[in-house]
Amino acid sequence: MKKLKSSILVRLFLLIQCIILLSGCNKIIHWAEHNFKQADQHSQKIVDAVKPYIQTTIAYNQFATVANFDVLFLTDKVRMLYVDYYKAYHGLTKEEESLMVQRVLNENKYFISFYVVGAQAPNHYESNKSLFTGEYQKQTALLGDKESTWHLRLKIGFKEYLPDSIRVVDLPVEYQHFFGTSYSQFKSVYLVRFDARDMMGNVLLKSNERYLLSLDFYSSLFKTNVEWKQCLYSKE
Repeated sequence: MKKLKSSILVRLFLLIQCIILLSGCNKIIHWAEHNFKQADQHSQKIVDAVKPYIQTTIAYNQFATVANFDVLFLTDKVRMLYVDYYKAYHGLTKEEESLMVQRVLNENKYFISFYVVGAQAPNHYESNKSLFTGEYQKQTALLGDKESTWHLRLKIGFKEYLPDSIRVVDLPVEYQHFFGTSYSQFKSVYLVRFDARDMMGNVLLKSNERYLLSLDFYSSLFKTNVEWKQCLYSKE
């Protein structure tokens, strides 16, 4: 019984010490703020406004992660937020800003675009060859190649569309900030484009209309997707 009481007292003492130390840390933080000039930060409002357009999916095989994807849907609003952030970061004249807005919005008239940031686990294969037995790894392209592990389809309502192009890109600094911790040097970045019109010339995503839209990922064994509900692609 005495040992039990002693153990409780020790734990209580440690808890009190932790509380005191934490309160002291708070004072140190405020002391630093008052004694060291803090760097100004760009408005977080722009980054927060982009978040609803970023969707994430992780494909699991039991407890193991097969692949993960973070996808940014480049709607008119997202592109305009990019221009705002670019202007705050680099500085633009009114003429430069007007040209940039015209360029990015004009691109959306021809293509429905996504930035895909993803990573996958290496493929494992069994080998029974005489010089090597056991298991070996083979890393294939994530997206974009004929032999890549994953392939994409865009689904709008009940209709599916294949990509016009998938290419590896260097993600602009502004978009890196939009993705936050989802982006890293260990992940691949792709710009995925779909034609904005179907084979009959009809616009897939009309102005001022909201859509249920998903980007579906398919491998030989697995399927996963990201989805946007009531999404407004553009407005007049």
